[in-house]
Amino acid sequence: MTSDLYDVVSSYYRNIDGGDLGTALSCFSSDAVYRRPGYSALVGRASIEEYYASTRIIQRGSHRISSIVCDMDEVAVRGYFEGVSRDDRPLSVGFADFWRFAGRMVIERNTYFDVAAV
Repeated sequence: MTSDLYDVVSSYYRNIDGGDLGTALSCFSSDAVYRRPGYSALVGRASIEEYYASTRIIQRGSHRISSIVCDMDEVAVRGYFEGVSRDDRPLSVGFADFWRFAGRMVIERNTYFDVAAV
């Protein structure tokens, strides 16, 4: 199962970077919860899709993954993102994502960034 989850997460980043939003987000269950700094929890795939379509500040970019660790129904990812915001500002940030699954569907995702917040 862990290799399946590795594939799901790897495909997510590849598809999101390639601009294929529909395929990228198809791994989220209908009641998935996504938490990321600065936003209220996104509850349900429809809410997650709306965030990506209209709220996410990223216009385009790419994730460079440095590690993916899978254990049972959870996956941890560490990497670096570089891209351009919707208002054409350069973006670069280290990140960590923690994914939880039911089968091959994402039920929870938590994202963290390596910028000062406190």
